[in-house]
Amino acid sequence: MAVTVARRSRSARFAAVLAAVLLAAGCSGSPGEETSSPAAQGTTAEEPAASDWDDSAGDDSAGGASDEGGKTAAVVPQESYEVTPAPEGFVPPEPCTGEGAFYAELGGEANPGLPQRGGEPLTVSLESIEGDSAQLMAQVGDSPAREIGPITLGETVAVDLWTLSVTSVCADTEQVEFDLID
Repeated sequence: MAVTVARRSRSARFAAVLAAVLLAAGCSGSPGEETSSPAAQGTTAEEPAASDWDDSAGDDSAGGASDEGGKTAAVVPQESYEVTPAPEGFVPPEPCTGEGAFYAELGGEANPGLPQRGGEPLTVSLESIEGDSAQLMAQVGDSPAREIGPITLGETVAVDLWTLSVTSVCADTEQVEFDLID
């Protein structure tokens, strides 16, 4: 009986090691991906591949896998905030009349400052104006700034806990006016 338990234990360990190896092999790249460098294949030109039972196979100092010199992960670009078009039948008011509760001048931030929500501030800045559309940037707290736009009169945008509605895009004075919808 002790021999049977020992064989099962070795068989279970072997099965676990085999499963781990197969899982690692399956996660190493896409099915059609070819690797041309010996380092990417886990060996170098000077040393042979480790055998199945070699104790140094997982040891980085013995030529095992590495992160190829500490490469860092790529930065994922932030998507822009989605603009909602003006409702059908919307009749825009006269532009540049000062009706917006907030405004931002070209290269500047919203004035007056937007109220905090959820303990975080929102900073909106005007990057450019082309015709009747504006390119805005929005930054919530310390997070990276994200684009809004192009956005024009009557359109809205939801920026996390805030919803902004553009009341005017003034190319002559290089400013955008908007309201905060609660």
